[in-house]
Amino acid sequence: MDNRILDDSFAAMDETIRAKSAQNKPNICKIIVQSKITKLAAAAVIILAISFFIVHRGPGKHADTPAAKKITKSRIEMMTELSLTVAYRKGGIEAVEEQCKQAFKPIGPRPRSLSVEQILAEFNDNGKR
Repeated sequence: MDNRILDDSFAAMDETIRAKSAQNKPNICKIIVQSKITKLAAAAVIILAISFFIVHRGPGKHADTPAAKKITKSRIEMMTELSLTVAYRKGGIEAVEEQCKQAFKPIGPRPRSLSVEQILAEFNDNGKR
């Protein structure tokens, strides 16, 4: 009777050990997904996709509204590299030329000579004259 109980106990123990070892087998997919390199690569792909979308997206649905066309306020802001780049992406060289015309548009009669302060004041007038 003792031998039979011991044999049954050893058989049950062997089954338990085999079942646990089958559960603990390394799964290649699980190892790859849990890898730090895989997570880093996935984050890089997401960042690249977002960057690509931001850089290469077309004009929005509100690009033709007057509020969207008026990007900057003062003449100095109209001539910054960022402002000119945005104008070029939205309308090409024609939009850049139009923005330059708006920035340098004559306001009216001017005196023969201007001081530096007057020139800067006129250039920064925000189009209110």
